[in-house]
Amino acid sequence: MIGGGSPNALKAVQQRVIQNVHVNYFNSPDHDNTLTNVAAHKGVCLAPGFLNDHSGQFAWIPFDCEEHFDCVLCTHSNDQRKEVKDFIGTLQAIYAENHVENL
Repeated sequence: MIGGGSPNALKAVQQRVIQNVHVNYFNSPDHDNTLTNVAAHKGVCLAPGFLNDHSGQFAWIPFDCEEHFDCVLCTHSNDQRKEVKDFIGTLQAIYAENHVENL
């Protein structure tokens, strides 16, 4: 399946698979519909890992490609919860350990 709201990097990967593997495909308007189609055994999809719902209902198999997908943590600008600050600190430490920039 090809998702309607796919970011450009994912669209590039999808097109490369379609052109090189010659699979049949159809469009899915959004991620929820994509998961419904996967659950109904109507198809498979490439999706950024940050969309994993961790429900155990789907198999998330790593797909090696050169493209990378941005993931953001969205919170209110005046959110002062300690848990949120701790979570951001944990993410920053993980990114620093792995030499990832832009956090």
